[in-house]
Amino acid sequence: MTFQGTHTRGGKAATRAATSALALMMGTGGAMADVTPAEVWADWQRYMGSFDMAVNAEETQTDEGLELSDITLTQTLPDDAGETVITVPEIVMRDNGDGTVAIVYPAEMPISIAGTGLETYTLEMLYRTTDMVSTVSGDASEMTYDYSASGLGLTATGLEAEGETVDLGEIRFDLENLKGRTVMTLEEGRTANQQVMAGPATYTFDVSAPEGGDTKIAGQFETLEMMGKLVMPEGVDANDLSAALASGFAIDGGYVFGPGGSTFEATSGGNTTSGSTSSEGGKLTMRMDEEGLAYGVTSQGLKVEALVPPLPFAVSMAMEETEFDLAVPLTQAEEPQDFALNLLLGGLTLSDTAWSMIDGQNVLPRDPATVALDVDGKASILADIMDPAQMAQVEEQDDIPAQLDALTLNSLLVSLVGAELTGEGAVTFDNTDTESYGGQPKPVGAASFTLTGANTLLDRLVSMGMLGSEQAMMARMTLGMAAVPGDGEDVLKSEIEFTEAGGIIANGQQLK
Repeated sequence: MTFQGTHTRGGKAATRAATSALALMMGTGGAMADVTPAEVWADWQRYMGSFDMAVNAEETQTDEGLELSDITLTQTLPDDAGETVITVPEIVMRDNGDGTVAIVYPAEMPISIAGTGLETYTLEMLYRTTDMVSTVSGDASEMTYDYSASGLGLTATGLEAEGETVDLGEIRFDLENLKGRTVMTLEEGRTANQQVMAGPATYTFDVSAPEGGDTKIAGQFETLEMMGKLVMPEGVDANDLSAALASGFAIDGGYVFGPGGSTFEATSGGNTTSGSTSSEGGKLTMRMDEEGLAYGVTSQGLKVEALVPPLPFAVSMAMEETEFDLAVPLTQAEEPQDFALNLLLGGLTLSDTAWSMIDGQNVLPRDPATVALDVDGKASILADIMDPAQMAQVEEQDDIPAQLDALTLNSLLVSLVGAELTGEGAVTFDNTDTESYGGQPKPVGAASFTLTGANTLLDRLVSMGMLGSEQAMMARMTLGMAAVPGDGEDVLKSEIEFTEAGGIIANGQQLK
């Protein structure tokens, strides 16, 4: 199998097309109806053609079905960015005689990824299957791919860049006990629904950098679940993403990881950093449609232990839960569009060894720390950010592709070493007034904050010698300018207002 790609501006389009085509070919996908090998192959060609791929293959009709050899998919990338060529040496579509079709792959399938354009490289890989069974059922309007394998893997076997051979070391990914289903429905376009279960999943990344240094990472997940949905309306050009999204093109999917762990080792300049990680599990989600892009990552029970030079002992940390969610608009619209960001680092703890380096006298509280941020707002997309030509023009003219119209701080929490900061507020931005704030849009609105334990923390830092008494005094004076005493001991509060006139008022006092 040969895949030719590029890292230039067409690379994202190539990656989407190549991933989708490979997923279909590798069986990542019953129903009571008849389907023939010819219909399956014709649908593959239509599907890959929707990504502007020219499809060629040697077709041999046999008593058992259809043998395909030297399958070549060619896609020319926009803006003279090169081309992508995927070549599959052999696939057999066998008529099972019961209205279903078996897709038969070689146990080992070589893959070559070569890039042309601004960069030239060739990456050799080997796709491996064990006990792979893939069956297509249904009819020409809806085909269901059921598949399973006791093993499936991908190994990088060689790399040549700019005519030079690069020692890759070992890069591989393996799945065991894989089972899944993909349903392809043709109705006013194409809808593909996919779900895959596998486990364990293992990976190895052991490489040496040309300029020196070695990196070794190896890990595994007990289980791995993949799910996804693709909606491609009739006539959509997936390489013109802005137009495709406006026409209803959408992707919605993700991964759920079971418990797992990894080991790592990095050597540079004679120093070696090594360690291990473990996790109780997590998930990754991604959605892209006309409303924008949404991306999310969560994990539970993360633990990291590392030996970092010049320390003679290992340090470790643990986090009960982490979360990162981001939703942003992608396309131009007449009205401002919604965006949101949610960040959580919950229950962070350090080992006693790590604490001993920071606080050997045990002065600071060692309660778990938490950082949580929840914001949303409105933003205007002023240029087609998915169009490389428009973005190049924006950069050339020193314009901005987007502007912030409103921001709401739903909640803020920072809790660590005995102190806690909370806050909330909302402001709008007047983008027609960039004089009041020295070239930045004028904010109008208010925010409130509460800080607990700040003076106690300053006292502790002074007693540890980490902060001088004069520095602590300056810090208290600064807090006194922006905050007033709140309810309770060692509590400060602050009410900040941004006025229509371009002023700033803190706790009733005019600051600007």
